[in-house]
Amino acid sequence: MVLGLEDVEFLPEPEEPRMLSAIDPEAPGYPAEAYGLPSDLDPGGWKEADAARPARPPLILPWGLWVIIILLAVLLVTQNLLTSYIEELIPNSEWAYEETGIRDLNSIGLTGAGVRVCLVDTGIDMSHPDLAGVNLVAFRDFIHGTEGDPHDNDATHSHGTMMTGILAAQGSFTGAAPGIELIVAAALGADGSSGNENVVADAIEWCWLEQQAHIISLSLGGKPDFVTELGTRTEQAVVEALDNGVFVVAAAGNHGGAGQDYPDVSVPANIDDVIAVGAVHRNRTLWSESSAGATTLADGSTRSTPDQKPEVVAPGVMIHSTFVSTELGATWSRSDGTSDATVFVTGALALILERHRDHAALQPATVGDRAPIDLVKQALADSCDPSPLMQDVHHLRYGYGVLNATAWLGEVEVRLATST
Repeated sequence: MVLGLEDVEFLPEPEEPRMLSAIDPEAPGYPAEAYGLPSDLDPGGWKEADAARPARPPLILPWGLWVIIILLAVLLVTQNLLTSYIEELIPNSEWAYEETGIRDLNSIGLTGAGVRVCLVDTGIDMSHPDLAGVNLVAFRDFIHGTEGDPHDNDATHSHGTMMTGILAAQGSFTGAAPGIELIVAAALGADGSSGNENVVADAIEWCWLEQQAHIISLSLGGKPDFVTELGTRTEQAVVEALDNGVFVVAAAGNHGGAGQDYPDVSVPANIDDVIAVGAVHRNRTLWSESSAGATTLADGSTRSTPDQKPEVVAPGVMIHSTFVSTELGATWSRSDGTSDATVFVTGALALILERHRDHAALQPATVGDRAPIDLVKQALADSCDPSPLMQDVHHLRYGYGVLNATAWLGEVEVRLATST
């Protein structure tokens, strides 16, 4: 008869219990006394000899393996805590793109392709991997009088680089309009100022006159008191751009907190037909520093729709974007301000222009014809998501409401359809 392993039992040898012999369970085996058991047991007494059977040696693991096991146990226990902590470290402002409708426009294939956007800021550091795919068609440093060789004059905060990321990054996150033709004018220094208003004015003029920008984005501003460094010359440059059919989007300013004495949104956001942008939190409450607009101007005139200031608010608090520092290298950072909010509006406008830039109603008939700009601005005023706190069509800090890019495009298309 052939026995399988399932048909046998293991018999310890009396003289060496660590040795086991496979036997037929029906076999009598050694006598009981061979195992130190009472002799009156039958020859099968070895089955009762558990004490004589060899014990399994204790499991001994290398100390390093024990350390790993303990660490894994700790990781499992604290998984939720670690996950939430890590998420705080990972750059993520996707909510801002989604909640403003920008991603809805991206989802139908709009990237800003063919639209030329000029950022007037501190410059751009192209060494950041998320900016490697940006279509930078022109760069000029108006502070140092150089052209080409892109760089960011703000080595501490990378302000211009961060604004570029919000608009056109292509890497760890995707900007609002990654397909644009980007023009960068470095007109601000490391301290966020130009030191001379002619520098900013020259940059604005270069953007539209030499680089044929469709949109000029200004995440900058000065005090509207007629003696600011961003005064008359800057205003003139913006007016010329508007008269030539160029859209200008500018930060409303970060001077809305208690004790501030600014009489209006910043220069040049205070100019008619410029889109002035304020900032809100993720929950759409107003950022405390976002500037308020004036109802009555110094000359006694009153602003009217769609030029009441600011025109719109957009996400501008805890915004992640591309950041480069000499100590940390290419990384990401968070920032707050109407600068960030401005770029979201710029990106949304680039997507809209991509779709309808060549429409006849968006082409100025002559120099000074601002009808196309007024059409787009009226559509913006009618498409914003109002805040429950506004209590009117326009609020001096909320503007006409929160940016809704999808509705903005829809309102533009309604007007384009009725203009033919």
